[in-house]
Amino acid sequence: SLLKYVTATASQKKADWIKGNEGAMHYFGGVPTAIVPDCLKTGLTKANRYDPEINAEYQDFAYHYNTVILPARPASPKDKPLVENAVKIVYMWIYAAIRDRIFYSLEELNVAIAEKLEDYNNRQMKKLKMSRRDFFNETEKNSLQPLPRMIIIQSADF
Repeated sequence: SLLKYVTATASQKKADWIKGNEGAMHYFGGVPTAIVPDCLKTGLTKANRYDPEINAEYQDFAYHYNTVILPARPASPKDKPLVENAVKIVYMWIYAAIRDRIFYSLEELNVAIAEKLEDYNNRQMKKLKMSRRDFFNETEKNSLQPLPRMIIIQSADF
């Protein structure tokens, strides 16, 4: 998608990685048929070109959201050119704009990122004469599955 999602996390540990994936789905307003992450240790227990093993927590996340994890092949940048380009765009449009500011919390940093991200996603593209958000809404949003309902279980003392 041309629509971007960016968030800062405290680490690249499983919980933060999964929370970032979840944040993206909520940002886009739906669930893709497949997620194609890089072959990072956070998401995989075994990186393999043909039969990678997804870690249990990430697999449970995929089951909950009714999607599949299809990791990019190791050492194959051709599998992820849009993501590689997105990193450059994020650096130029978001990081460059906030690099001289001081943030005292991750939440404060993410508010600044979200503001710049919205500016970027709502900016009109010259060739398409529409914003990334409008393009996403017209061409891709309807192909997303709905977000799952959240079930909250409260414990009670008896």
